[in-house]
Amino acid sequence: MEAPIRLTVLISGNGSNLQAVIDKVSEGQLPAKIVRVISNRKDAYGLERAKRADIPTQYHNLVKYKKQHPATPEGIQAAREEYDAELARLVLADSPDLVACLGFMHVLSPKFLEPLEAKQLKIINLHPALPGAFNGA
Repeated sequence: MEAPIRLTVLISGNGSNLQAVIDKVSEGQLPAKIVRVISNRKDAYGLERAKRADIPTQYHNLVKYKKQHPATPEGIQAAREEYDAELARLVLADSPDLVACLGFMHVLSPKFLEPLEAKQLKIINLHPALPGAFNGA
C-alpha cells in the first residue's frame, strides 16, 4: 500500500471544502493525511473543523507584517512579500506532497510560489470564481 499524500491546507473562512477533504480522508476515499491547516484569519471556522479532526492548525496573519512597513504601495508590497516568504517556510517545514488552497483569500506572490516550485511542490487553488474573473482566481 502506498503512503498517503501529505497535504497542507490553506484557508480563510468556513472550511466547507476542508471538511469535505477531512470526510473523504476519514472514509478512506482519499489517500491523504492533512499535516496542517493554516489560516490567515484567526476566526476562520475551518480552524475549528481541523481541531475537531485532530489536525494541527496555525494562524498566520498579514497584519503584523504590515505594521512593520509604511502604508505606501512599496511598504505594503514589502509586507506581503515577507508574509509570503514566511508562509512558504511554514508550509515547507511540514514536508507536504501537496498544498491545497481551499478558500484561501490571499493572492500568493512569487515569494511563496518560488520556494515551493524549487521543491517541485504542487499547489491546488479552489476558488469560487471563474478563472480571470477576480485577481487570484
